[in-house]
Amino acid sequence: MTEQDWYLQQCNITQYILRNSAVFKGEMATHISDEIRLIVVADQKPTQKIYTDILNAIRLKEEQVLILTPSQLIIPASDIKTVIWFIDITPDENWQNHLTIQTSSLDVLANTPQQKRQLWRQLCQYENYFHPEPQ
Repeated sequence: MTEQDWYLQQCNITQYILRNSAVFKGEMATHISDEIRLIVVADQKPTQKIYTDILNAIRLKEEQVLILTPSQLIIPASDIKTVIWFIDITPDENWQNHLTIQTSSLDVLANTPQQKRQLWRQLCQYENYFHPEPQ
């Protein structure tokens, strides 16, 4: 026990211990609303035309997409039931065998037909997640 701890105890002052310091660093837990159909993980918000074109092609509006930085993606993979698109980010092994799409940077993607085809195949594979059947 430090002298400061002893002094606070003598004054009947309760000390609180910060358990989640990430809250103060901007890494607060993110709520995923029911309207979200795609989570994009990128270092910064995509602004390239190809990004807008892809959203239009899969008929998603900006409101249906949640954009996170890698440090904000602190939700366990098992808790997410939405497709996650990693743009120029390598996901760790927790995200393997999950609803993920991984592409290089959008600038590279825009100029590489083979990568566009591969992305389109993945998007078609997850089409039911973007537009689920009404229950």
